[in-house]
Parts: sequence; C-alpha cells; structure tokens
Amino acid sequence: MSFFTGEQYRESLKERTPEIYIMGERVENVAAHPLLRQTVNHIASGYDLIREPEIQNRAIVRSPISGEDIPRLAFHIQQEKEDLFIKAELTREISSQRICTGCGSNMLSITWAMIHDIDAAHGTDYLKRFEDFIIKLHKTGCPPFAWCMMDPKGDRRFPPSQQPESSDLRIVERKSGGIVVNGAKLHTTFGPGAHYIIAVPCRALGKADKDFAVSFAIPIDAKGVKMIARPSPGPSRDVSMESPLSSRFLGVEALTIFDNVFVPEENIFMCGEWEQAVNLSFYFASLHRQSKCACSAGHCDLFAGAAALAADVNGLGMNVAHIRDKITEIIMDGETGYGCALGGAANAQQHPSGVWLPDPLIVNSGLKTIRSTIGKHLEHLHDIAGGLVVTMPTEEDWNNPALRPYIDKALRGNAQYSTEERLRALNLVQDLAASRTTGTLLGFTINAAGSPVTNQVVVRRLYDLEKRIKHAKQIASIFK
Repeated sequence: MSFFTGEQYRESLKERTPEIYIMGERVENVAAHPLLRQTVNHIASGYDLIREPEIQNRAIVRSPISGEDIPRLAFHIQQEKEDLFIKAELTREISSQRICTGCGSNMLSITWAMIHDIDAAHGTDYLKRFEDFIIKLHKTGCPPFAWCMMDPKGDRRFPPSQQPESSDLRIVERKSGGIVVNGAKLHTTFGPGAHYIIAVPCRALGKADKDFAVSFAIPIDAKGVKMIARPSPGPSRDVSMESPLSSRFLGVEALTIFDNVFVPEENIFMCGEWEQAVNLSFYFASLHRQSKCACSAGHCDLFAGAAALAADVNGLGMNVAHIRDKITEIIMDGETGYGCALGGAANAQQHPSGVWLPDPLIVNSGLKTIRSTIGKHLEHLHDIAGGLVVTMPTEEDWNNPALRPYIDKALRGNAQYSTEERLRALNLVQDLAASRTTGTLLGFTINAAGSPVTNQVVVRRLYDLEKRIKHAKQIASIFK
C-alpha cells in the first residue's frame, strides 16, 4: 500500500515548516508539541486503523482516478452509489470509537462536482487541474489536507462585498502565473496536522462578490499562511485513567489567515465564477449531512455502551427499568439517524460529474432529528452513572499510595469489577458528559455540517408542499 503508515505520517511533519500559533505562542515542532498531541495521534492512528483486517476491505479502495489504493473516507471521489452505503457504515463504526471519522472524501467530492459545473458553464479547465492535484495526493502517500470553507462573514446582514471591511477570503490581485489571496477561514479542523490547504467558497455570491468566488490548493507552509489553533479538549499531560477518549483522539480547531498568499495557476480551481459558488453549499447539504447522520449514530452507540458499562460497574446493569428505557432510547435515536443516512443513499441521484448525492430531504430531516437528542443523551449518561461522574477523586489521588486504600474501599461497586475498573468506566462518562470534550461534542453535533436551521431551510426549499395541498383539497372536496 502506497499511503502513509501512522509513523510515516509523523515523520513527514518534520519536512513542513508551517506558521502555527497555539496559546499565543509559535509552534516550532508540530509533531512534538504537547497541545497538538491528540491532533497528530488522531491523524496518525487513522492511517493505521484502516489497515486492520476487519475493516481493511471496506476502508481502502482502488481509486479509478489515480489507480492507487487510498483511504476511502479521506481521499475517494464518490462516483459509485455503493460508495454512499460503505461510507455510512464505516462512519458509524469508527465514530463510535473515536468521535470523528474524518470526511475528506466528502469535501473532495463536492468540490469535484462544483468545479465540473464551472467548467460546463464557462469552458474553463479547472477540473483537470483538480484531478491532477488529487492524483498527486494519491501518489505521495495521501498526506492530509486542511479543509477551509467557512468564512467569518462579519455582519451577517450583508454579503461580503458590502461589508465595511470584509475579512472573508478573496482575490486581491490577478497576476501572471497565479493570483494573490487575502482573508480568513474559520473552523479548520485538525489544520496544523495537514500538509495542504484546500479552500472553497461557503455560500451564495452575487456579481459584486466575484472576487470572493475562489478555490485553490496550497501547501500549509506557503508564505503568508498562518493558523491560530485552539487546543484540543483533552489534557496536555500524560494520563492513564482520566479522559480516556480525549487524551488520545480529537484535535485542534484553527483560524486560518491568508496574508497576501500567492497561489500558482495550476492550483487554482475557481477564480471569480460567482454563479457556481452556491452549488457547493447545495452539494455539502446533501453529501456531508448524510455522513453526519451516520456519525451521530456512532455517537449514540458510544453513549449507549458507556451508559450500560456505568450501570454495570455500579451493580445495576440493564435490570432496572429506567436504565433499560434510557439506553434503549439512545439506541433508537441512533438507528433513526443511521436509517436516514441509508435512506438518503438509496434515493441518491448522480451529478453530471459522476458524484452521487444523497437525497437532501431525507438526510437533512434525519440530521435535524438526531442532533436534537444530544442534550437528552447527556442527561441520561449523568442519571445512569450517578453523581460520582463529577465528584470522584482524581487520577492523582488514586495514584497516591497513602490515599488509594481509602478510595478503593469507599468506591467499590459491582464485585465483578475492581474499584479501579469502576473509576475507569466513570471517567469515560465524565469525558463524554462532564468535560471540555462535552462542549466539543455539543459543537460538533449542533453546528458541524451546518446549523439546525439550515436543515430546515433545505427541507422547506425542496419539499413539494403544493402537491400535498392539492391532495388535501381533493380529499376535502375543495375544487378551487
């Protein structure tokens, strides 16, 4: 297999010199910085995870574009309907173990479709450039890329061209051999761990906004690119009991600054074609929200498992009616979201570019439904696990030889588990439901892939309500 192993990815970071800041200080070594540990580990372990025998045949795919074996969820253009089903299955399975699966395949696929639209409308050759860039990624180890889509937007009442001083990414100079861009992008997940940046527009634009209609790829260490990263939610110190999930996985989010960055012509995929900017948002609302339905289902699986384990170490298990009902409710919510991911795939339509787009009515309805349940699921975790989730002694207390005997005796539960095992189970619940990770989970669920109101906007726009009114009139014998 030609793509990176986890160790090869870690080594590759030494070849890059990006301008990264975290907690106000310049990062000199991305691979070794303690506040980037989870980010690097999450990406590195992802390369190794897909080589595991139980998922390898699904998680690795031969690319029809490059002929290379590549990570399906990160680098594959989804041009077979079956891709949507396999992606949903893998997304649920992996998200149930590490929160975030990674969704680079979605981003490359919707960009592919938008660029096809631009070429069809304007006679440009951007898609060939994009294809060449993807082949380059496939043939050089499949290095990770940072996805830069979301603009700051400033005063939301006005389009970018009418902002008093817009900070949205835009073209500031067209010159021989390329363009110069300036501005910012928000929410660059895992950004400091990437090799490349891919930038795209994030909303509908008008003719006056044409300079904001820009898409390109550049190395993360291109001159003028800066990332200001927010630390990941997990601890920066070494732990063995606390934060069992967030100490290993998840990662930073970054504000990405483009300070007069030159983009060479061969890496430009959109340059002023404002009419097609909105298309990317439509495709995002279909393909990425299908993944989000499956991702949220995986989170439900994680919550259900953690809740059931907590109940068991406490000595109750599934024999208590209210515990059984709450866990069953979490399971059913997960199955509802996953069903919508599969239903969207079943009703998918193929874009002229070859990309398959799930039914946006189904996936937006499903996502709006499942994301509204997370508050209830967190409540259930607290109710089932009990108050120790927020009052138990710390890992440092447990590791103190003078204190451990007292803690061991006081916090015994189900005799089938040691006190340490009980504390480990409750620390998992704490990581999920009573920590900075909880806030990240809430943010991922509520705003990742677009806010809940955007789900409603898509459904209202596409649902044929007039047809249903006509049927209602026929049934009621109203002939007008």
